[in-house]
Amino acid sequence: MKSLIEDDKLFIENGPTNIIAEAFSSEKKEIYNLIFEYSSKFLKDLSLEIEKLKKPTSQKNKFVSDIANTMFESTKLFLPNFVTPMASVAGSISELLLLKVLEKFKVKKIYINNGGDISLYISKNEKFNFSIGGETSCVIEYTGIDGFGGIATSGWKGRSFSMGIADSVTVIAEKASVADAAATIIGNHIDLKNSNKVKKTFANNLYEDTDLNNKLITVSVENLTETEIRQAISKGKNISEHYISKNLIKSVIINLQDKILILGHKFNIKFNKKIKILEV
Repeated sequence: MKSLIEDDKLFIENGPTNIIAEAFSSEKKEIYNLIFEYSSKFLKDLSLEIEKLKKPTSQKNKFVSDIANTMFESTKLFLPNFVTPMASVAGSISELLLLKVLEKFKVKKIYINNGGDISLYISKNEKFNFSIGGETSCVIEYTGIDGFGGIATSGWKGRSFSMGIADSVTVIAEKASVADAAATIIGNHIDLKNSNKVKKTFANNLYEDTDLNNKLITVSVENLTETEIRQAISKGKNISEHYISKNLIKSVIINLQDKILILGHKFNIKFNKKIKILEV
């Protein structure tokens, strides 16, 4: 486990977790010590229930630890879609770390970024800028909201496997655990069935211990026509709007080969290069 404080930010590397945290508080050192302590605890708790967490989420699941139950409860919201509690592991860790901080300390603004899945708290009139994307990146200004926020990104080009073809799906919600699960599920829906431009393989061919087992996951996507892009994104649009209407999430930003669809609450977004905003 490695950790350091640099430029008033905390950096932690511990197994699969890669945390960057920044607290705007006079008790910064004490806050960072607490985050360090609980990041290790949550990973230990996860290891004790990992096999159950890799199984599909169902109403019958039972877990012991706070972290496992947070993962379960956030993914349960999206049933009957296929999902396992592991779909929200990174967001759940950042969310619970934030809650532990706020139980003991008063801060006007804090964020905990766990490999791109972010939990944050901002007071009224504060704002938080964050960036997403690879070749096509953007900066989003999170403002006008008092309290908790969660941000998560999924896609076939990311760290985790995806059954869909979106380069990225970013979800903004009140909770990071929910945003993480939603981004995974929406990303899985953005697809072109039986297209010779999309190559897939069984997840367990690439990683034996994956929670996706024999699900087909995307390994490459050739250049698509705009018609094909609109067809694929429309599937993500439908499920995104359903979740937004149920107040599970606030916003969705879908990127498929530099064609962007933005749904829900309109945050201020600046892209690093010229892209096409779709109206699907």
